Amino acid sequence: MTESTSQTVLAAVRSLLPSIAAAAADVDRNGFVDSRVLTDLHDAGYFSLLQPRLFGGVEAEPDEYLTATRELSSACMSTGWLAGWLGVNNWGLSVRDQRVLQEIWGSDARALLCSSYAPTGRLERADGGFWLSGRWSRCTGAHHAAWLSAAALRVGPDGAAQDFMAVLVPRTDYVVEPIWNGLGLRGIGADDVVVSRAFVPEHRAFSWLDLRLDSSVPALDRLPQPTLYTLAGTMPLIGAAQRLLAAQLPEATTALAMARTDVDLSVLQIRRNVGDLMECVRAEAYPDAELMLRTRRDQVMACERAVQAIEVVLQSQAYDPDENLRERVWRDVQTARMHVASNVEQVLSVAGRFAFGLDVDHLIW
Repeated sequence: MTESTSQTVLAAVRSLLPSIAAAAADVDRNGFVDSRVLTDLHDAGYFSLLQPRLFGGVEAEPDEYLTATRELSSACMSTGWLAGWLGVNNWGLSVRDQRVLQEIWGSDARALLCSSYAPTGRLERADGGFWLSGRWSRCTGAHHAAWLSAAALRVGPDGAAQDFMAVLVPRTDYVVEPIWNGLGLRGIGADDVVVSRAFVPEHRAFSWLDLRLDSSVPALDRLPQPTLYTLAGTMPLIGAAQRLLAAQLPEATTALAMARTDVDLSVLQIRRNVGDLMECVRAEAYPDAELMLRTRRDQVMACERAVQAIEVVLQSQAYDPDENLRERVWRDVQTARMHVASNVEQVLSVAGRFAFGLDVDHLIW
């Protein structure tokens, strides 16, 4: 992706921000993001940022996707969260069988995927593939998606788990059950998806335990799997913090200055870490545990700093925002911080063990 193309996409997304911000209260009140907004984001090129180039995507630098998602979230956190998760699901699919990519995007380059990587599905071997059954909770944007990307356990005849797999399932093979009623992020449609004994051909199933990434896979898709998925849950929090911190305040305080500095620091740390990861995979190496843990540590701390910055702003005597904005951002943030990507205690405990020389599993979700 050339710099001019990157800037074109970002400029097109930024041109949509005023109308997205103006509609944020309606999104919260009505409980959905208007499908025309997703069409506008398609037109802007947002959903092509992480899409394989072979199928109309641009394989952008990760920072382009992260920046666009953060700025969308500053305008409307529901819209940013919804678009961010639908967009990140295009990432990494070039490691799959080319037949399934042709099935997804061959006739519709704008097809979107919803996802859930909790292994709550069950795969049983069949001739030419598997039988799949399961329920996946809180699949953001399920009603906007044409495909489901989900985790499942392959089980043997005795019912024991044999493999941890990801599968791709077309819309015709699953049912969306509308259950989302969050305190915040009202418009993300994080509904349940149910599959009842659907046949999954072999080429639509992918083993996480037998992952081999060689130089034929684009560098973007050779990033460690948790990287962009965890950051997709972080950018909306940072965007919300930046929205409130950008308000014109009648007086500055030390606490507000520190909050703004903390959020800016988080953006710079994330940019540095993702850049280091990209440099590593471009050299056809796999990031070591130190880099992986630093990336994950800084990512969860970015979530924590964003929440703390928002609390500082809302508690400031100098801050008198629109009351509806204040209340909506607070609810959105409380909902977003519950995502597994924001589990500060879990990540810092592992990072601490590593700092003391203890063995850890560096792939932390």
